[in-house]
Amino acid sequence: MRDDTLKAPRPDVRALRHELRSADDEKIRRVVAIVDEVADPCVNQAILDPLRARLTSLNLPRPLRFPRLLFMPLDPLIVAAPQWKPDEPSVPRTALMPLARVVRAGLGSEMIFIDRTIAGRRMDATQAIALAGEALWPRAADILAVAPAPEDWAETGLPLRVYDSLARAITAVLRRGPHLYLLRRDHDVGVLDASEQAVNAILQGITAESELGCAMIARLILLRSPQAAPLLRRFVTSGQDHAGSRMMQTAIERGTEEMLAAMESEAGLAAEIQNVALANVGAQVRRISAFLREIEADEGAHRPRLHAIREKLDEACQERFSDGLNTGLLTPLAEAPRPLDGADQTRMETTSRDLRALETEARKVGGAVNYDRLLKEATDAVMEAAAAGMLTPARKLRLIEILAGPEAAAELYEKENGWG
Repeated sequence: MRDDTLKAPRPDVRALRHELRSADDEKIRRVVAIVDEVADPCVNQAILDPLRARLTSLNLPRPLRFPRLLFMPLDPLIVAAPQWKPDEPSVPRTALMPLARVVRAGLGSEMIFIDRTIAGRRMDATQAIALAGEALWPRAADILAVAPAPEDWAETGLPLRVYDSLARAITAVLRRGPHLYLLRRDHDVGVLDASEQAVNAILQGITAESELGCAMIARLILLRSPQAAPLLRRFVTSGQDHAGSRMMQTAIERGTEEMLAAMESEAGLAAEIQNVALANVGAQVRRISAFLREIEADEGAHRPRLHAIREKLDEACQERFSDGLNTGLLTPLAEAPRPLDGADQTRMETTSRDLRALETEARKVGGAVNYDRLLKEATDAVMEAAAAGMLTPARKLRLIEILAGPEAAAELYEKENGWG
C-alpha cells in the first residue's frame, strides 16, 4: 500500500510548507536541492507543490529525471489537481507518477538507453532531452494507448471514469512530442518562422485523436510557438481533410479563447510575467506578443480585446523590469559591504543581460521612455558604486557596456582616460 502523503499531508509536512511560503530564495534553493537528492516523487510533490510558481521564477537547474522528461511535451498544461477540470485541455499533476510508472514498466529494456542518456543531466540539457525524448515520447504513446488504468490510480484523487479520456489525450500529445519540442526549442532560441515540416507532422492523423487531445495539441502550439498559427489556419482552410479541419478549427478557437481569458483574468499577465525567471521573461514576452499579433491578423477576430491586454502586458513588463533591476542590481550595489568580487560581478552581468533581453522585447509593447529612465538609473548606480570603491574600472565599464551599449562604454573609457 502506498503512502497517502499527497492526499493528507502529515503535520510536519504542513508545517514545512507553511514555513517555505515565507522563506527567502536561498532557503528555497537549499530545500529544493535536498528534495532532489532524495529523488522521491511523493516527497517532491508533497513539499514543493505549493511553491511551483516560486520555483519557476528561481529558474533552478533541476535534475532531468524520467518523469520530467516523459511529460515535458505537456509541461505548460500541467496544473494542480484542485484546478483541473475533465473538459479542459490540461493535465492534473497527481496523475503523472502513476502514468510514469506504467510507461517505465512497458519500456522494459528500452529504458537502458533513456536512463544512460539522461543520467547526471539537468533540465537545460537540450541535446540529451532531444535524443532521449525522440526515443521515449512515441513509445510512451504506444504504451499508454493500450494500457488500462493503473492499479494505483486511486492515489491521484481522480475518479476512475476520467482515466480513458485523459490517457487518450496525453497519448495524442506524446505521439507528437519530438515535433512539439522542436517548435519550442526553435522559438526559445529566437527562430522567427515556425517549422512547416514540424507543424505538418504534428497535424498528421489529427482526425484519429480525441477532441480533448486535439485541443491540447492546438493549445501547446499556440503557447509554445504562436508563429505557427498561420500554418494551423492554412490547414483549416485547405479543405483537404474536412473532418480534421473542423476539429482543428474548434481546437484553435477553444485554445485561443482560454489563453485570452487567462490574460484578462485578475492575475493574468502580471502573474505570468512575475512567475517566470528573469532569464526567461524576454522570451516569454516575445511569445505572448507573437500570439497577440497572430490573433489580430486572423481577420480582426478578438481585436477589441487586444488593446486592453497589451496595456496589461506593458504594465506587467515595466513592473517586472523594475523589480529585477532593484533586487538584482540597485540594492546589491547600494548595500555591498565590500568591493565586488568575481562571483558578484558575474551575477551583476547576468542580471544586466537578462534585463536588456526583457527591455528589448518589452519596448515593442510600450513604455520606451520608462525603460530609458530605468536604464539611466542603473548606469548611475554603477557609476556611484565605482566611485565608492565597490567596482574596479574594468568591472564598471563591463556593466555600462551591457546596460547602455558598447558606444556608451567606449565614450566613458575615452573620457576617463583623457581621449575625449
